[in-house]
Amino acid sequence: MTTSSPPPSLPSYDAHQLYLRQLTTFLRESRQILDAWDAYSDKHRDPETFEPLDEAAYGIRQRDTDTLNAFGRVYFHADVLVDTAEHQLARLPASTATRAHAWQIGELRTSTQMLYELHRQWLDLRRNLPKNAVPGTAAYDEPLAESRAKAWHHLDQWGIYGQALIDINTQAQKHRSPEAPLKAPPPPDAAPTTPRARR
Repeated sequence: MTTSSPPPSLPSYDAHQLYLRQLTTFLRESRQILDAWDAYSDKHRDPETFEPLDEAAYGIRQRDTDTLNAFGRVYFHADVLVDTAEHQLARLPASTATRAHAWQIGELRTSTQMLYELHRQWLDLRRNLPKNAVPGTAAYDEPLAESRAKAWHHLDQWGIYGQALIDINTQAQKHRSPEAPLKAPPPPDAAPTTPRARR
């Protein structure tokens, strides 16, 4: 393995470590949000039909909003995290774990592209809403909730597989070649001497 610099599209070491810390925070928060939603859902659905007791409150889908907000710290460099993990994985020895990680990276790449596309679609839709469609009105809140509901699966994929990017980085750090020690430059050749002038 060489110690050549990564492609310019990849982040610096310090930036990548920051992105991984932000990902770690998202993973922790997304688990807490999901646990809270499960508890809410259990209390606010009919135990026999599993239908929500309050359709309007349930329809807001606070889980989706909270998870999307938590993902905000990862969103703008999610593709960079995936690219970096793929770059690191290509330099690790092949194993069952690396094959599993390759599949997980593929899932995260697809989910990232879908999240970016859904965000673009929401911005386009929001631009075309009537002027009286503002936050707090059904004309605004309903399409927003629908957009967030579509994003949920892809956010959940990050919650499930995001740990793989952290694990890949850990393995990559263990397999990094130590930097070659710097060698002192060779001494310059002796300068040619001029013959003594004859007297």
